Amino acid sequence: MIEPSHLHTFLQAEANSRAREFMLTSRVAHDLTIAAATRGYALLVYYPTVDSDGFDLIVDDRDKVCMLQLKSFLAGGMATRWAIHRKLLRPSLLEIEWFGFEPSAVGEGRGGGVLLIEADVKDSTVDLKYRYTDLSILTAFWMGLIPLHGNSVKAIDALRNQLAAEPGGKIDIPKTAFLEARSPEHLLALMGLHSRYSHSVWPGLLIQLARHEYEGEPLVASKDTTRELISEELKKLAVLP
Repeated sequence: MIEPSHLHTFLQAEANSRAREFMLTSRVAHDLTIAAATRGYALLVYYPTVDSDGFDLIVDDRDKVCMLQLKSFLAGGMATRWAIHRKLLRPSLLEIEWFGFEPSAVGEGRGGGVLLIEADVKDSTVDLKYRYTDLSILTAFWMGLIPLHGNSVKAIDALRNQLAAEPGGKIDIPKTAFLEARSPEHLLALMGLHSRYSHSVWPGLLIQLARHEYEGEPLVASKDTTRELISEELKKLAVLP
């Protein structure tokens, strides 16, 4: 049996959780800024001064600002669900009716996302896989644009009612609600930010489809065509279930 490396033991220790968080947050910022530079622009990255609002990182491509909650686990770990602030994932006041949520003076959200980091420790190096979810990706699941299997269907369908129930508190997000990005560049595109793989406008198409379903707004293309375009783009960006 191969003994775990000192690095693996260090990252696994609960006493080092803050150090692990700093290391992985720094790595995320590095990977995303490099991915943005590959497209030819400087991604703006901000850190909140107070850890109380449910997000760890803010990224800005100058057209979209995204607040991110970071969650991590070591490869082979047993965690399958993570507690996330409802407000982070709920739609903003502008978009709340687009996604079929009830408007509320206290119920608007941040329209942010959750980045799940899988760290695979190999001696003195760490390979990362990035999985991402937000309201657009959850809506794609709810509308059947992303295939689901077994118990995942019921678990992810239940998230909609849980998010809509109230603005406060936390909600458990299962691992199956995340999409695994093919690379940091693909991750930017999944988040709706500029990257070399952001040739499509799948987030905009998804909003069109949601507004058609929940508000009766007309679609530019047919419903079937719109659904197919979104599904095909997501297949290019993520490793689908």
